[in-house]
Parts: sequence; C-alpha cells; structure tokens
Amino acid sequence: MLTRLRTRPPSSDGPRRRLDLTAQQWVMAFLIGTATVVAAIFGWRAAAIGSTAAYDDRQSISEAIRVEEQRIEIGIAVIGDTREHTRYLADYAAAAELENQAAALGAAGETAAAAGNRAEARALRATATERAADAGVFGRYSVQDDLRTPTATPRPFSLEQRAATRTAEATTSLGSPGRLDPDGWAEGAEDIRDRIRGLAVWSFVLLVSVLLFTLAQANTRHRPAFYAILGTGVVVLLTGVIGGFTTHFPA
Repeated sequence: MLTRLRTRPPSSDGPRRRLDLTAQQWVMAFLIGTATVVAAIFGWRAAAIGSTAAYDDRQSISEAIRVEEQRIEIGIAVIGDTREHTRYLADYAAAAELENQAAALGAAGETAAAAGNRAEARALRATATERAADAGVFGRYSVQDDLRTPTATPRPFSLEQRAATRTAEATTSLGSPGRLDPDGWAEGAEDIRDRIRGLAVWSFVLLVSVLLFTLAQANTRHRPAFYAILGTGVVVLLTGVIGGFTTHFPA
C-alpha cells in the first residue's frame, strides 16, 4: 500500500526510524480508517439492537401464551355464567309454576295456601337473583333493584355481551397484566431484524470502499485509473456512511 518510504538519518539518541508518509498516503489511510471505523460502529449497533429483538421475541411468545390462557379462562367463565343463568331461569320457571298454583288455590278459596305459594315464589326469585349475582352472571350494581324486589320475569342474558364483559374484567382487574399485544411485539422484533440486515448491507458497502481505496493505492503510477477508482471509493464511502446513519442506525 505504501509506495514510498523515507527515513530520517539516525540522531544522536540512537538509530530510531520513523515512517514518513506522503500526503496522498495519509489521505488514503484516513479514508480506509474512516470506512473501517464506521463499519465497526454499524456492527456494534446491530449487536446492540439484536438483544432488543431477542427481548421482543420473548415478550411476544410470553404474551401469546397469556392471551391463550385468558381466552380459555374467559371461555370457562362464560360457560359457568351460562350454566348459572340456566339455573336462574329454572328457578324462575318454578316460581311461575308456584304463582299459577297460587292463582288456582285462590280461585278454589284456599287463600292461606295461595299466599304461601306466592311467598315461596318471591323467595325463590330472590334466591335465584342473589345466586346469579354472586356467580357474576349479572353485575351487582345492575341488579340492585332486583335484589331488593325481584321482578316477576327473568332478566335477559346475552352470550356475546357476557363474553365482552368477562374480557374487559380480565384486562382491567388489579392482577391483570394489562393489554396484551403479542403481534405488536413480534412486529417490533421483525422491524429490528430489518434494521440489522440493513446495517449489515451498509457495512458491506463500506468494506467495498476499503477495497476500492486499496486498489487505488495500488494504481498510483497510473493516474487516470487511480483517480477513477479513488473517486468511486469516495462515492461508495459517502453512500454507506450517509445511508447507514440516516436509515437503519437511528432508534
């Protein structure tokens, strides 16, 4: 690479010698050093963000498992709500039958028996409503009036609405991990891998400029070829530095 070496005559202190490079050689050394250092910086940056990609992958897998667990838990809870609501309807049906019997007994003049049936029907409705509220089929705040004075007809039940309510409870409770987004973590990890691949490409571009500078130095005796290769190397170097720092290096 070095085309000319000059040595100074030995001094009185001893026969020490020092490389004396020409201005051209200093420029070539600076360009090669710049390309090498920036390529190393890109490699360091790729390694640094690579650990972030691994963390995002672990988060994505962890949250995907947690999402499936939540889905199963919500499904089990909704099935339990459906079963409790069926029991609630059965109690209301039994209360309605007691009301019918009370009406028949009243018509037959059995006033005391009819009053007993009506009281039993009211107690059955109250118990059914209380049990359904305790099981979470209905929110306690939404059935306060029913808990005090149960209605004669059962409350409606929507499977879709109950599933939405159970999902909201699972994501907003005190022990909940919050909103889970495994796809978001996976996309973040993939974006980081794209940046790593981009930094690898820019590092390769910089190494190409080193190769061009080396070829230029080897052709210093042929000025047209030297300047052509040197100019190409400078363009490649600037492309790699600007492209890497402006596209894939920033966070």
